[in-house]
Amino acid sequence: MARVFHRSTNTLARVSIFELVFLLAGLSWVTITIGRSSYLTDVGVAQKQPVPFSHEHHVSGLGIDCRYCHTQVEKSAFAGIPATQVCMNCHSQIWSDSPMLEPVRASFRTGTPLEWTRVHSLPQFAYFDHTMVDEDVARRRGGR
Repeated sequence: MARVFHRSTNTLARVSIFELVFLLAGLSWVTITIGRSSYLTDVGVAQKQPVPFSHEHHVSGLGIDCRYCHTQVEKSAFAGIPATQVCMNCHSQIWSDSPMLEPVRASFRTGTPLEWTRVHSLPQFAYFDHTMVDEDVARRRGGR
């Protein structure tokens, strides 16, 4: 009986399947890499906020306890955003004429809350343990 296919056909078929597997793996890797990149997730990209605010400055630098602003953090599942009154407790005396804090003063005068842009959106199973933050603040203050 005569051959229907050339001798190299089996080799070509194996090589083609091997290339297809690597092509699919490469496309999957590219898709996952792009999906997790800062191009799509905005990680490391500063979001526009009504007032420039730094937790590092207020907590680490000044030593303000997180619970001063986030009063419900120990009773609630989320820290929440403090009312403008909490900001004005200090900023009515410190940096009270700063143009940078005018949105805070305007919010306090009108009674309308500041509209912050969400930066983090954690899944429901995630839990942020404040233990390390509390220990770090205490250490910086000279305690523990």
